[in-house]
Amino acid sequence: MWSYDRTVEIDKPLVTVPRKTLGFYALLGKSTLIFRERTTKESICAALEAIRELDPVGRIQLIADNDGGHHAHLTQQRADELGIEFVFLPPYSPNFNAIEPLWKTLKRKISPEIFEGQDHFRRFVADTFLDISNRLGFANKWIDTFLPDVQKLR
Repeated sequence: MWSYDRTVEIDKPLVTVPRKTLGFYALLGKSTLIFRERTTKESICAALEAIRELDPVGRIQLIADNDGGHHAHLTQQRADELGIEFVFLPPYSPNFNAIEPLWKTLKRKISPEIFEGQDHFRRFVADTFLDISNRLGFANKWIDTFLPDVQKLR
């Protein structure tokens, strides 16, 4: 919006959400998004349980960064119990993580929106995440780089 004689301001209220968001972008199976107060080893264990609940059968490999909560003994023990294997990225290499382009798209979709409150924001984020996580396109480069000899998932 523009004007010749004055600056036009559009009021866009800021919605603050005092929670962390843990996302699981499944190449096979179901993706999930989990809101937690803090990212702790206990909250990561709860996220692992939610991931296993959505995909109760079969092997799950979870690509993870080097957050301390991912390496915690409690987290590793719970992952073993649930049959979830962590594959850790090299330090400082988010470009190797298939979920990063998805986060970028999610942020772009959130940016122009105006939210009525925290609940509206959370619903929008969860719905949008689940919608865009159905596309394997975010992982194409990752699949080509790390799974060249594996049957294509596309």
